[in-house]
Amino acid sequence: MNVQMKNPYMRKIILLSCTAVLLCIYIVQLALSRKTGIKSMPVQAEIDSLAIQTASSEVRLSLKDGTWFVSRGEGQTEYEAAQGIVDGLLANVKDLKLLATATRSAGSDSARYGLDDASKIVVTAYSASVPVRTLHVGKATSTGSQNYVQLDDDGAVYIVGAALHRDFDKQCDDIRSKSIYSLDSDVKIEKVSCTTYPAALQDGEGTDEGRGPAGRQADKAGAQGESFTFVREEAATAEAPAAPGEGEGNVSVSKAVWKQLTSGMTEDGRKELDSDKVASWASSLSLLSATAWLDDNAAIPADYGLASELSFTAGGKDYTMKLYKGTEGEEDSYIMSCSTTPYLFKVASYVATRYTKTLADFVKS
Repeated sequence: MNVQMKNPYMRKIILLSCTAVLLCIYIVQLALSRKTGIKSMPVQAEIDSLAIQTASSEVRLSLKDGTWFVSRGEGQTEYEAAQGIVDGLLANVKDLKLLATATRSAGSDSARYGLDDASKIVVTAYSASVPVRTLHVGKATSTGSQNYVQLDDDGAVYIVGAALHRDFDKQCDDIRSKSIYSLDSDVKIEKVSCTTYPAALQDGEGTDEGRGPAGRQADKAGAQGESFTFVREEAATAEAPAAPGEGEGNVSVSKAVWKQLTSGMTEDGRKELDSDKVASWASSLSLLSATAWLDDNAAIPADYGLASELSFTAGGKDYTMKLYKGTEGEEDSYIMSCSTTPYLFKVASYVATRYTKTLADFVKS
């Protein structure tokens, strides 16, 4: 009887003890969270411009008709900005989270936090020309993923849970969009023409070195490059097996085919055009991105030769571009011009191969 009486009491004592332990843990955690809790500092206003300043440079971002533009300072030439990069910068400003206070005042010790005038990055956000937040961004903490920062006119130095110095340490070209053009998915290339020049002339061989790009382009005009033009046409309907659930037999489907407008597939004129190969190539031309921009007033360097000229029509709009080949060190280098931008730009070698095709690339295997 005594054993039976003791068991319920023992269970109650254990349950009460566990409850007391959990309560103590909760109280400790609550006290710690109040001491080191994250403090959110959101900006409610709609930010429409940003100024990023260091001791030696300035970058300006501005929103116009739904598109962000970047420049090297107020009154300087504006370029379309990369939206993904801008979104990240705006999130850093608008959704600031303070993890802890490093010091109530940096005072003469500002260099310790990277907040001296020579080191800090000053980011000012505006809404309708009114400043709504200023960040004085210092160096990263020892973790690398957190940063010292001062907020507006507050002299305290805070630790934030973001690598702000890394994110805002950018020049204009770092934020500038590298997109040259991008066709919408429902816009198809209807016609494409290409002229690819002999490799010897691409490398500048056989030309007068002192004549420069204009002289070499005159050589191109007299050189026998390989030119061809393809046009996209809707083919007559073909028969294809019906999809499951649509009954038996075949259904009619329409398929676009590519035809050559110029004569002869190859020199002997006996090879047949592979429409699928042309279609795949045309699809690869629907997007063009730069790896880097040249200076606004840059010209084609004297040691670069014209490798190809290409044009296509899509969505009722004509696109034209030229590809130049040179070398940097021991590597091939490529510069392009395009009708969608007044500026010259560099492209990767794998992109350059799309613009130096020959008819042999499109014959049936």
